[in-house]
Amino acid sequence: MVAPSPNCRQETLPLSAKHVPGIMGSSLCHLILDVRDLSRSLAFYHGLLGFAIDREEDFDGHRLAYLATGPCQLLLVQQPSEDQNPLLDRRGGLVINFRVEDLPSVAERVRSSGVTVLRQLEMALWGERTLLVADPDGYAVLLSEPVGAAHAR
Repeated sequence: MVAPSPNCRQETLPLSAKHVPGIMGSSLCHLILDVRDLSRSLAFYHGLLGFAIDREEDFDGHRLAYLATGPCQLLLVQQPSEDQNPLLDRRGGLVINFRVEDLPSVAERVRSSGVTVLRQLEMALWGERTLLVADPDGYAVLLSEPVGAAHAR
């Protein structure tokens, strides 16, 4: 079990008309990614994408890094050993979407760094420029930038 971040936003947003028992609110506090090599993941998320590191810590043999991503934190967790992490190779259909500014510049930095590009820079049907890449552990990361009418949303 990972300790909750003291920086976690504790506000409770209103739920729909029906309350779901057991749900304490509707705000997302952390997106937690299990990683094989925390240093390599920090080079991607902090060094390449520019997310600020809120803090790093060791917790019961786990190496943790909390990254600022707006109202929610991205929590990178390296287990004491890979065999203690049965979820690492079960990414399923997970795609992490980050909005960025000046996606063409970000795309150039990503390409020149050797990151695996899963789908080239393109204009999506919903009015955003997008670039789909793989992080060091193979998680799909969609970088997007609203354009035109989509920007007003």
